[in-house]
Amino acid sequence: MKFRFSCIKCGKHLEEKENLVSCPSCGGQVLVFYEQPSFVVNKEKLTKTPPNMWKYLFLLPLMEGDLIISLGEGGTFLQKAERLGEELGIKHLYLKNETVNPTGSFLDRGVSIEITRAKNRGYSNVKCISRGNLGASVAAYSAKAGLGCTIYTRLGIELGKLYQAIVCGADIRFVKTYDDAIRMLEYPCKGDYIISITSPFFLEGIKTTGYEVCEQLDWSPPEFFIVPVGEGGHLSMIWKALRELSYVGLIKDIHSKMIGVQAKNCSPIVDAFTRKLNKPAKPKDFGMTFHDIAVKQPMLGELCLKALKESNGYALAVSEKRILEAMRLLAKCEGIFAEPAAASTIAALKLALEDRIIERSDKVVCIITGAGLKDPAVVKNLIKHSTMETPISLMLTSSLDSRLGKTKHLILKILQKYPTYGYLLWKTLAQEFDLRITLPSIYQHLQELMVAGLITVINEGRRSERKKKVYVLTKKGEEILS
Repeated sequence: MKFRFSCIKCGKHLEEKENLVSCPSCGGQVLVFYEQPSFVVNKEKLTKTPPNMWKYLFLLPLMEGDLIISLGEGGTFLQKAERLGEELGIKHLYLKNETVNPTGSFLDRGVSIEITRAKNRGYSNVKCISRGNLGASVAAYSAKAGLGCTIYTRLGIELGKLYQAIVCGADIRFVKTYDDAIRMLEYPCKGDYIISITSPFFLEGIKTTGYEVCEQLDWSPPEFFIVPVGEGGHLSMIWKALRELSYVGLIKDIHSKMIGVQAKNCSPIVDAFTRKLNKPAKPKDFGMTFHDIAVKQPMLGELCLKALKESNGYALAVSEKRILEAMRLLAKCEGIFAEPAAASTIAALKLALEDRIIERSDKVVCIITGAGLKDPAVVKNLIKHSTMETPISLMLTSSLDSRLGKTKHLILKILQKYPTYGYLLWKTLAQEFDLRITLPSIYQHLQELMVAGLITVINEGRRSERKKKVYVLTKKGEEILS
């Protein structure tokens, strides 16, 4: 089916070009739109086609003849959550389990389209900015396509996601802020293909979640979709998918309401929705540890708020405690071990039922966006607060914390003497122990020690100054050394 590019802000039609993300006239988000089909979509034939995202190729922006780069993304299970539904008191609860995608995240859908374009258009290297899951996915698909891969990320990245990218051969570059990375990728070198979560091609890939849910429910959309919100793209594109299915005649009407979920400590979209703003509000605090839904300035926030408004939906903020409880409940009742951002939809469902936003007779689909083993720190947290018998709990926590290498052991010994900064630790290791490693490696070791609960951070400095991070040994760190 023929497609075009348009700015959602000023409506201007744009020519396709590489790295087309925003409108050159007004800066608005660019999306793909399709012409009225000249054929009738055969619903029965579509349903009989084996489950995968590429069965909707007629609604995806690829050129005829493109060789698809796939690892088996899409076609994920829509699980009828009977036990969890009984626990929460709702009859028609479904879980769209995106954890079974190749790298354990819904982002594989968008990355597959982007890598397909890069490969078919002769690019040799792919670059992206990542908070975690995107980098893991880009690294895997680049490896499949035989492309070079460079990922820019911050030191706070969850280790499971970082390991995925490293194992797939990606070149990891650490940056202080995501703004630094954006500036570095603003003018790409020849042969570099930039993958961005705001790319209209990437967004077209992740919308297929919405197509699949409707087909799996026999073309009868639910009353509610509950979706985690970080940058805001997934929720926005599921809403776009519903409108497109109506456009081509696969569903009769659109009655679904979108519910976006964020964490209380960082909820710019929820705050904006509550205050009836068109742009994300600046968050009051940023003490959030779950990076995928802890985005201070969501790049697709306006698009997300537009989707919430058009669908007569809601935006809910839930506490970290509720998210962790939801992770445990989801695994216990349905056997799905989800990462915190993914399990936030269950926490939001519970809140929506309490507040009578959702009735207990409604049909609800919670999008479970990513796998739990990507975040070892949260695994440790769940074990720490587990009701397991003491010997088992001790064995599991010690297996996570006690495997210290030479560098980490030296860092702990230095911190046992005096708290210090990362830079001074780096100098001390070189001067006193003749251990010469890169500064980013030091910060990676510090991050891993924090995940293990052996060190912590205190901020030092006046309010008017930029506060420095001082690393301090915890009681648990003292016990490990002794």
